[in-house]
Amino acid sequence: MNLRGAIAASAIWVGFVAFLAAQGSGPDLKAAGDAILKSDVAFAQSVAEKNREKFLSFIAEVTTFGGGTANELHGRDAVMKAWGDFFTPDGPTLSWTPTKGEVIGAGDVGYTTGHSVFRQKDKNGKVTERRGQYVTVWKKQSDGSWKVVFDTGSNLP
Repeated sequence: MNLRGAIAASAIWVGFVAFLAAQGSGPDLKAAGDAILKSDVAFAQSVAEKNREKFLSFIAEVTTFGGGTANELHGRDAVMKAWGDFFTPDGPTLSWTPTKGEVIGAGDVGYTTGHSVFRQKDKNGKVTERRGQYVTVWKKQSDGSWKVVFDTGSNLP
């Protein structure tokens, strides 16, 4: 092997080693995406169980729900007040199923998207149903948990 070939081979080897080192040094975004999907499932379960404390454990102090709508809510207390009926025995129900979760950048912010179903009784006692889609933005906390910082959705036709 001549000098030029040895230099080229060394450069390729150094580049390969640097590439491998870089792969191990960043956040595991796939695992983080799986973690927020798991959090979203547990978040939905808290509403299905009508468990206020568990529900609140997923919501950041500084949060926006219904973002971009006329009924936009700001702050954890405002969300709990507006969502209170979901936790009463005969109140409306909201269920959702995440279909995608992704974490970006430094691994501390991500989102989930999915399908939702809202059910409530009308004034005659008949159950009405509204289907939709949603997006929830999650922020990783210092303790490693994920909390909702933004949530919004839209109704399907």
